[in-house]
Amino acid sequence: MRIAPVALVAAFVCGCASAPPESPTVVRARPPANYENSITNFFDLTIKGPQPNRVLSIGKPEPGGCPVGGLATSAFGWVVPVQYATRSGALTGKDAGINVKGKEYYFWFRQDTIYGVTQRMELCP
Repeated sequence: MRIAPVALVAAFVCGCASAPPESPTVVRARPPANYENSITNFFDLTIKGPQPNRVLSIGKPEPGGCPVGGLATSAFGWVVPVQYATRSGALTGKDAGINVKGKEYYFWFRQDTIYGVTQRMELCP
C-alpha cells in the first residue's frame, strides 16, 4: 500500500527534472516616437544662453539593457546616442580655423519619456 505513493512521488520528481527551465522573458517598452524633439528640448532647457553654433547628431533608438521604471522588474527601455558639438572660430584671416568640440550623451527612454541621461552607454540611469 505504501508503494503507490512512493511511485507517484518518484514519477512527479522525474517529470519535473526532465522539463527544461524556462528562460526569462524580456519585457520592453515600445520605442519612443518623438525622441528628436524631446532631446532638442532637453538641451534647450538645460544649457543657458544662446546656442548658435550647436550641432546635434541624434541617432536611432536602440534596445537598452537597463530596466527603466524604478524597479529591477520594470520593462526594458530604449537608448538613443547623441553627440552634442559646438563650433567656434572663423575661416577668414591668416590663422583662421574652426574648432569643434563634441560630447557624447545617451538618452534613456521609457516609451516617449526621457528616463535618464548618461555619458556612457554601459551605465544604467
